[in-house]
Amino acid sequence: MKAKESKDLVVSALLLALAFGIAFSGGFRAIFDPDRLISVFLLALVGVSTGFVLHELGHRFVARRFGCFAEYKMWFTGLILAIVCSLFGFVFAAPGAVMVHPGADLWGRPTLTKQRLGLISIAGPSMNICLAVVFILLNTLYPSLVFSLGARINTWLALFNLLPFGLLDGAKIFSWDKKVWLAAVIITVGLFGIGFLIL
Repeated sequence: MKAKESKDLVVSALLLALAFGIAFSGGFRAIFDPDRLISVFLLALVGVSTGFVLHELGHRFVARRFGCFAEYKMWFTGLILAIVCSLFGFVFAAPGAVMVHPGADLWGRPTLTKQRLGLISIAGPSMNICLAVVFILLNTLYPSLVFSLGARINTWLALFNLLPFGLLDGAKIFSWDKKVWLAAVIITVGLFGIGFLIL
């Protein structure tokens, strides 16, 4: 991994964790309670550093398995939006993306088919779904704010990215296989409901 890519991941993770910290600390009210904000930020950093980073690395790993060049690039505007929205109690979770450039076969044809693009796209939300399940189970066994936040953050990252709009993962998954998209959404909404009831 190149130094710039590593730096982009670290900066994105820190600012996204700050956004979740602000949102979970009451939005604007967090400004007036810095001790709570710092505490929640540090706890949120566990969920973000696992959820966000593994989400992006999931895309990157699958893309490279298909012979594509794939590299994470930070979107600074998206990070600013995340911070601003967090002041109103929710997080716009689009800090950047793995840029995928298809390779070519021996005849010069692109190796990135619609199915492969769909598989690359589902890899990210799948990581968040798995992590949400792990955090929910850990919180059930050992109730803790760090596990609770980890579950909520990963569920939100999965749900947000599965929206079938624009450049989000959901649009590419929906275009590839609507049944796969629907199954992922149902599972994520189910986890969101479980989290709402027990976390």
